[in-house]
Amino acid sequence: MRFDDQNVVVAGGGSGIGQATALLFSSYGAKVVAADRNLDGARETVELIQQVGGEATAVQFDITSRADNERLVQEAVAAFGPVSVMASTVGWSDTTFFADEDEDYWDRIIRINLLGSIYFSRAAFDHMKEHGKGGAIVLTSSDAGKVGTLGETVYAAAKAGVIGFVKSLARETARDNIRVNAISPGPTDTPLLRAQSDQHVIDRMIKAVPLKRMGTADEQAAPIVFLASAGASYITGQTLSVSGGLTMTS
Repeated sequence: MRFDDQNVVVAGGGSGIGQATALLFSSYGAKVVAADRNLDGARETVELIQQVGGEATAVQFDITSRADNERLVQEAVAAFGPVSVMASTVGWSDTTFFADEDEDYWDRIIRINLLGSIYFSRAAFDHMKEHGKGGAIVLTSSDAGKVGTLGETVYAAAKAGVIGFVKSLARETARDNIRVNAISPGPTDTPLLRAQSDQHVIDRMIKAVPLKRMGTADEQAAPIVFLASAGASYITGQTLSVSGGLTMTS
């Protein structure tokens, strides 16, 4: 689980699961690039890392822009050298019914959750292949993509797409010693969830979880870091549910 002097990029590193992931990578010795649309959030993560003696830098980027993903890798290399781990925790949805949604909403959901993962992974793959020393890519799907979620129909479709993407990309990148995996969070207590869901909705989520509680950002960060580590060196093409047993209800 050590990442001493490795350059690790965390997309979505400005808050929630991404911030927890960046902090955990740093605690294991990584030099961290915290990337986020919210530059202030990314800078906050960097300050937290630096306060305990770690090395980190903040980059503002939009995962839905292919050019921004390529620039992110370039800035990460300029900061700390070749990148060995690229992890994305970026995701977004709103709780709305399919019949009430419009094309702009569908496009945003797919661009952030699926196409963004594709752009991010392509930038990571191109760099890691060129560098020639392998690496690890870790994406974030959702248990919505495995069991479906009321009020998140297109989001569930996009996250299911991430699962298929991970399986297929892992087959192509294995020859270059680049592992590709994902986590699949269930209900997790993050600022985004609190902003989008009232307590009634949260209570319904908890009722569906066998462990009868929401997860924490730290509980999602730990498997991301594990999947990127040498401890998972024989694991690729997998999507790990981190959901308190939610998928057992399917």
